[in-house]
Amino acid sequence: MSNIVTLDKGGFVLTYDCTNHTALRYQYVLTADTGSVPRPSSFRLDPDLPSGCGQQSSAATYSSVSGWDRGHLVTSNHMDYDETYIRRANYMTNIVPQVGTFNRGIWKQAEEVAECYRDLATVHVYGGVVYNDPSNDYFEASHGIRTPDYFWKTVVTTNAAGETQAISWYIPNQAGLGNLDTYIRSINELEAEVGAESVNIPVSASVKAQKPAATWPKPSGCDLS
Repeated sequence: MSNIVTLDKGGFVLTYDCTNHTALRYQYVLTADTGSVPRPSSFRLDPDLPSGCGQQSSAATYSSVSGWDRGHLVTSNHMDYDETYIRRANYMTNIVPQVGTFNRGIWKQAEEVAECYRDLATVHVYGGVVYNDPSNDYFEASHGIRTPDYFWKTVVTTNAAGETQAISWYIPNQAGLGNLDTYIRSINELEAEVGAESVNIPVSASVKAQKPAATWPKPSGCDLS
């Protein structure tokens, strides 16, 4: 049976599986972007885990198999308002194997939605990973972690009228995925695919039913730095 703990990293919170050495879920809140702390140049093992809680055995790259990145769950750039938080975002408890083109492509596009909309209103970000296919678990020997098969992300904010708005995605950890819109889900659909307890987003039933037809457009003047 897995040992699941909550890791409060200050700027973000991880639901973490000590047995399987992976975060399963994350959440954090963003306000207007005023940060400019540079991203750390290296990754580190997490020095702050509770006693008996395991983690990946190495902070090295996943380069033993071509085309894989050390992928962030909590976006490093979203923590650039605090030196401690951005350093913690580079701990291996926040890192999992991601297909490189996924990490720098469709996943980055989803990250940019929160980055843009934070300057309009407070943004709540939720997300996590799903493991269900052992065929791509290339890094168990080198790092002690399986490979996530799906990533999910939800962004919740308010519009100019003060109404709560939500958008979610459920994306396979693969190359060549095409348009981000293909992977839009409602929170209800996420709960059906991932499990309501795993998603655990505290919004109303009407917000859970929202399913935008397209990814929210970037507001004019969005600063992605």
